[in-house]
Amino acid sequence: MGENHIILGNVATVGVLRTGTPDEVTATVAACHRDAGPRYVIGAGCEVPRDTPAANMPALTDYANTHQPVLR
Repeated sequence: MGENHIILGNVATVGVLRTGTPDEVTATVAACHRDAGPRYVIGAGCEVPRDTPAANMPALTDYANTHQPVLR
């Protein structure tokens, strides 16, 4: 894809966001970021399912607010 690619998402919506803990959400987002590289945009793999624990969304957004993409 070249060195200027941007990758979005890939956080499992049911397996992580809906059934995981906030710590699991943070760990999953960090792993996606590490695997995708510095130009990763955090996002759910699809839509966020109903019954997702309220504490899991701040885990996703807190990581996004503290880990900025590196744009060259």
